[in-house]
Amino acid sequence: VGKPEAYDLMKAAGAQPKKEALAKLEKVAFPLVQADIAGKLADGKVYLRFPLQRDEQLYGFGLNFQTVHQRGKILQLHVDHYGGRDNGRTHAPTPFYVSSNGYGVFVNAARYIDVYAGSGVRKDSKNPPVEKNRNDPKAGWSSRPYSDAVEMAVPAGGVEVYVFAGPTPLDAVKRFNLFNGGGPLPPRWGLGFTQRVRSLFTADEVAKEVALFEEKGFPLDFVGLEPGWQSRAYPGTFEWDPKRYPEPQKFVKQMLDKGIRLNLWINPYVSTAAPFYKAIKPYTGSHTVWVGEVPDFNLPQARKIFFDQLQKDQINIGVSGYKIDEVDGYDHYLWPDVATFPSGISAEQMRQTYGMITMRHSLDMFRKKNQRTYGLVRANNGGGVSLPYVIYNDYYNHQDFITALINSGTAGVLWTPEVRASKTGEEWLRRFQTVIFSPMAMINAWSSG
Repeated sequence: VGKPEAYDLMKAAGAQPKKEALAKLEKVAFPLVQADIAGKLADGKVYLRFPLQRDEQLYGFGLNFQTVHQRGKILQLHVDHYGGRDNGRTHAPTPFYVSSNGYGVFVNAARYIDVYAGSGVRKDSKNPPVEKNRNDPKAGWSSRPYSDAVEMAVPAGGVEVYVFAGPTPLDAVKRFNLFNGGGPLPPRWGLGFTQRVRSLFTADEVAKEVALFEEKGFPLDFVGLEPGWQSRAYPGTFEWDPKRYPEPQKFVKQMLDKGIRLNLWINPYVSTAAPFYKAIKPYTGSHTVWVGEVPDFNLPQARKIFFDQLQKDQINIGVSGYKIDEVDGYDHYLWPDVATFPSGISAEQMRQTYGMITMRHSLDMFRKKNQRTYGLVRANNGGGVSLPYVIYNDYYNHQDFITALINSGTAGVLWTPEVRASKTGEEWLRRFQTVIFSPMAMINAWSSG
């Protein structure tokens, strides 16, 4: 519809369709009546419309935490830290929905997308609701009359839209995932168990905690180091703290000799004390995050400077992965929509894709060494299906964690309901049971117990 933008979700993620795998799926007809699909340009936006049947249910529209059924919802799909409401602001606001009638729709736009998932009533509807008299108690009046369409507003001059046939909802999800590059293949150690340690632990304290797991016969495959491994954090230096980790190469080898991999926390915001600060500054955005420079990873210069530091200081001595934090929100943490970036990518587009481009180019470091990695991230989106990172967050309701685990299947992302913040022994047990059936079995209770 219109002229799609040069920068979209799939391009940001580097997603390449798995054509051979898609070709092996059952051949089916186009699942909708094409005449009932509409797209037009108005008010500087693309307006889209897709038909709905009366008994049809919708799933998807990103990583929701409180609801599975999405018909009737009004959402703005916007990368953000989840704030307790299923309103479209979430860690992975994937613009993809799947229908109980066995098809899916994907809007490939790196924009804040407004969604009316069967809420508006058009005058030209083929199945309009019947007018009812609210003064009549028997009339069955409703404040939400029947709607037979999904409508969206995309703030762009054009957009790519893909419709995936089934014949079942599962088949439609398969096609969406394969079209976006297929799911990641994690390393074997990534399917094991992980523990994240206290932020300011030293190398010796990490070694003692690993020894306790060994002493008690508990499995442990990789350990997560929180911000204190760096000499400065929020913003970071991306180099080892010389007091807490005086011999990082020796420490990493000590862990590897025990079969323990290391995962390091980062957020991408660069401190003035970072060794590459002056070099990267020309390739950063107009606004800072926690007074740190925001690298524009759409520029090869920024990527080389930033990831060369990680490669030299960490990957080359045996570090196995990263936890990429705070690439989601909140609005008062990250750059405003008036920010500018030297690549010309808008602040809105950057917000929708920053987690993906950080994952994508961190993965390149491991590919250069012919190694797999498996990490954690706070934001993903459509296009990021193939990236080997699992979403987590700082929202701790266990029931909602389970709902998110369900919804991750229609969002094209991985999600871990990390074990932490338990009020009772039974809750601790239940959280353990849940996390074992997630993509990453992890305790992250150093701050909450």
